[in-house]
Order: sequence, then structure tokens, then C-alpha cells
Amino acid sequence: MKTKDKKILKPHRPARLKNTRLLDLEVLDELPDNIKFKAKRTPEKVAENYKKSMQLISGRILEIKSNYQYAIEADKKIYTATLSGRLKQFAFHSKSIVAVGDYVELDITAEPPRIENILPRKNTLTRYLGSNYQRPTILASNIDQVIVTSSWRKPMIKPGLIDRYLCLAALDNIDAIIVINKVDLCEDRGKLEETVSYYKTVGYTLLYTSALTGEGVDELHELLKNRDSVFSGQSGTGKSSIINRLEPSLNLPTAEVSNYNEKGKHTTTRTILIPWSFGGHLLDTPGIKTIHLDKEAKSQIPRIFPGFASLAPLCYFNDCTHTHEEHCAVLSALEEGKIPTSRYLSYVSLMNSL
Repeated sequence: MKTKDKKILKPHRPARLKNTRLLDLEVLDELPDNIKFKAKRTPEKVAENYKKSMQLISGRILEIKSNYQYAIEADKKIYTATLSGRLKQFAFHSKSIVAVGDYVELDITAEPPRIENILPRKNTLTRYLGSNYQRPTILASNIDQVIVTSSWRKPMIKPGLIDRYLCLAALDNIDAIIVINKVDLCEDRGKLEETVSYYKTVGYTLLYTSALTGEGVDELHELLKNRDSVFSGQSGTGKSSIINRLEPSLNLPTAEVSNYNEKGKHTTTRTILIPWSFGGHLLDTPGIKTIHLDKEAKSQIPRIFPGFASLAPLCYFNDCTHTHEEHCAVLSALEEGKIPTSRYLSYVSLMNSL
């Protein structure tokens, strides 16, 4: 049986338009009826009209609340504001788009008021996660000094943690004051001074305080006057107790240190900016049991570690790490007993952690 050739069906092609010329889209915009409309719909015009409807005032962030909510002081009023949509896009990728202490521009015509701009920062106090992926967290911004608070006992003093805080402040070009609290628990004052006097020798302001007896509180009061200060340090060192002694009206919550392990409990759970009655501001931060520095700043540590700033320029090599190099001024000072062995071991531990 013969097979018949099947007819191959070709796909249908639409008829072509001949002698037809479409106008360019750009030409449509040049028509007299569309010129006015085009001028209105340009992004620049839209942004300009949007800004004209704003009423911007300058303010400062006092507290960061949850879900993009911020307490802001502006024109002697406290506003609860949110971020603009543009800033929320940045906040999704960065945890530190806004920090306590930031100066901002606030649109009070919006409901609720909206943060439109974050003004340039003078400085920031930033800590990092200890993992390989270091995400920065800004503890505070636009501050004058850091009050590094430690205690002699309950919890026991940790000079290594003090060293890390001092390096953290030095990396951000912020002055640091060391406060050793709970000296009323010290039975051997000579041992206390032997442990921490090195910091005073190398140029740091060192205070001995007691929130119980009031020792050193008046001296600290003078150092805080008319300055924005961050209280930071290990949990349980008595930061809130000292603050209550300086400003009784604040009545910040306090807690007893565990008798079992002499570790502190977190009574301050968030960073908050509070004005002092005697001028300046307090930035109270939660206690931190350990602190990590930026790994990319490792090359700067040999020059800013407490007591090394004056010795590092005397080293033969500009990039001296003070560990094995010849003609190292730090190693020479260590051999001569000018640098305590405990402080040098703290430096080595810090370098190895980065």
C-alpha cells in the first residue's frame, strides 16, 4: 500500500505592514500637549515636591526600641519616630544604620514622625562579633569619653578586659577613663594599686570609687560635667550603682552579684542616652563579659595597646609586632621591667585572638 505524502503545514505568518512608520516614543514627549506632563513626572521633580512638603527639625536619638521605633529628643520634646523607607533598605543590610547618640533630621509632618537623614558622626564606639564573619555593632556615637568600669571583687578585676576596652576606644579616637569600683571590698590596698597603677603610669586617668561609701564619686562628677560619656564594662561591676550615686533621681535598677561564681547579672538591657542635671549626657550600655575587636585593625594594635604608644616609634621596624623582632623597644622595656609581664601577656593574647 502506497503511503501518501502528507502535506506539510507551514506556520501562519501575520501580514506585514507596508509603508507604515511608527513615531518614536521620544517624539511623543515633545508634543505640545505632553511637555507639561513630562516636566511633572521626572524623578527630580517628584523628589523636589516631596521635600517641599516636609518639615524637618534636628534631633538626637535617645533610645532604640524594637521594630524600627526610636525615641528622639528635638526642640525640647520627645518624639517616637520610625525610619524612612529609604533608610529601612539600608537597615535591612546593616545592624548599625542608626545608633544611640546620632544626630538626625526628623520630619514631624509624617504620622508617626519619620527619620529622613542621619547627620555625619563625630565618632562611634563599635564592637564586633567573635566569629569569622564580623558584623559591627555600634554601641554609641558622638561621644566625648568612655568610662571603663571594673571592680576589685565581685566580679574579680580583669585587666585583660580593661586592655580590650582601652584599645576599642583608641581605635575610635575616644578618650578613656578607668574606674575601679567596689574598693570598699579591698582588704589590701597596696595589692590593688600594684595591679592597676601601670595604667596611671602610662597616662590614663585612674579613679578608685565606691558606690557604697561615696569614695571617688566627687572626682568622677567633675570629669563627667558637660561631657557626653559612655559607661561600659563587665557585668556586675556596679555601673548602675555609681550612676545612681551621681544622679539619685534616675534610680536605675541594680542586682546582687552571684556568691557562687561572683559573676554579674545584666540589669541594663539596652543602650540609652540620659541628660545629666549638671550638664552633658550619660550613655549607659549593657555589661559585656567579653569583647572582640575588628580583625582588620590587628596591624594597629602594636601602636595603641596601653603603654605601647610611646615605645612603638622607637622600634627599628615600622611594622614591628613586639613579639620576635630585633631592636624592639617594647621587648627591651619588658626585659628592663618597665612593662609588667601580665600586661605583655595580655597583649599577646589579644593579638592571637585577631
